[in-house]
Amino acid sequence: MTDARPNPFADPAIAEGYDAWFATPLGAAVDRLEKALIARLAEPRPGETALDVGTGTGHFAAFLADRGLRVTGVDTSPAMLAVARAQRPDIAFQEAEAAALPFSDGAFDLVLSVTALEFVPDAARAAREMFRVVRPGGRLVVAVLNANSPWAAARRREALEMETPFRHARFFAPEDLVALLAPLGDLRWNASVFVGPAGQGLRLAGLLEGLGQALFRGRGALLVGRVQK
Repeated sequence: MTDARPNPFADPAIAEGYDAWFATPLGAAVDRLEKALIARLAEPRPGETALDVGTGTGHFAAFLADRGLRVTGVDTSPAMLAVARAQRPDIAFQEAEAAALPFSDGAFDLVLSVTALEFVPDAARAAREMFRVVRPGGRLVVAVLNANSPWAAARRREALEMETPFRHARFFAPEDLVALLAPLGDLRWNASVFVGPAGQGLRLAGLLEGLGQALFRGRGALLVGRVQK
């Protein structure tokens, strides 16, 4: 979502339909699994200030706001931000790039970014910039799509057959996430979503999540890392 490559989320039609997937049975289940891990690592607390980088339609900004945080969301797509503002007028949304955030050092207790760095030309620069605006004692939590998961393979196949935002995405292997965040500080990470992209194992999602996070975290669809400042 930035300057050096086309913004795949600039199309208002994509923005308007972006959240529809969360209303499907698979989408709703995946959303619950992802949010459970993000909440566990982010430890959001009522009254804290939070920044959601690459907020899109404000889906995860709303998740934080509903938990009592004072949230700001930033994105480079006016179309996505228009949807976000319409859905959640109680949240402050503004246009900004992940690698050039218009906030002072240490402005937020929590900085969250979910599936945004896949579309940023310089992810390391963006990570450093996000860490800059975390207050001492605060947390940076970054979630990226795992290059080694069946979900990434499915998204790549889909992008070959039709124009999707994932045609422009860079997926991250676990070692890529570690290389991105470990230089910033002590890193904790795990993964979420061990069901298949066609819903394989959905009825056993809870069991698969526990086993996957304990034994096979390198295969989960969403990699989530936390760095304490």
